[in-house]
Amino acid sequence: MYVIIVSLADPVSRAFLELMGDLPLVETRGDLEIRRLRDTPVVVYRGEPTSFDKEDVLLSLGKHAVFISRHEMANPRPIFTVHTPGSWPDVSVSNPHLASALLRALCNRLYEPFECAYEATHHTPDTAHISATFVEVGSTDREWRDRKAVGTLLEALEEVLNSPLEEHTPAMVIGDLHYTTVKESALRKEVDIGHVVPKYVEITPAAVETALRKHTVPIKRAILFRKNVKNPARGEILQLLRDRGVEVVLKG
Repeated sequence: MYVIIVSLADPVSRAFLELMGDLPLVETRGDLEIRRLRDTPVVVYRGEPTSFDKEDVLLSLGKHAVFISRHEMANPRPIFTVHTPGSWPDVSVSNPHLASALLRALCNRLYEPFECAYEATHHTPDTAHISATFVEVGSTDREWRDRKAVGTLLEALEEVLNSPLEEHTPAMVIGDLHYTTVKESALRKEVDIGHVVPKYVEITPAAVETALRKHTVPIKRAILFRKNVKNPARGEILQLLRDRGVEVVLKG
């Protein structure tokens, strides 16, 4: 069901591999190694996580991909982040239940000076059939190589992948900041967050429709920051959501 992707070009992935120990090799497909963490396939990739383009391999192994990655930011600080990838106007398939469960598991394990965040949908890859979720440690080389931080990520991942997923109201967010301000709603289990359309991309009805469609479950609620979505696009997006039976919560 789940597939873990680790990238040898990524320091967090390398630290993650070291912590997992000797993973048995199942097979080699081109430049990919397929290993196994108990019952979960682990795909070892030589490039950057954002350049992974072997969705056909993932499809043969499971339905939900979790990418282990470093996180970078303009003003670096210790942080754990979760998000769905997407390069706008295309995006990957988002799994709100999985992404939000990973967020909760990480936030429940926080220790000083780390914080946790749910990020807007950004960067490649853009998957078509399998859901993709990035789980990251940031934001400098010090944290990327910190065995305690990467071990925390590993513990959170194992907890989620080895337990039945809780299912709360699937939601998407439109027009929010890059680090979504509705994270607390997910932590309180009011919603499970999928795609977050950030205010800095061109927010069009077509982009929202694509994001709405690319979820593993139907979206029941959309949280829209009206000041960051200008008319006439805002009116068209509201109509689109209501026509699809999506409850709209307006903020701002």
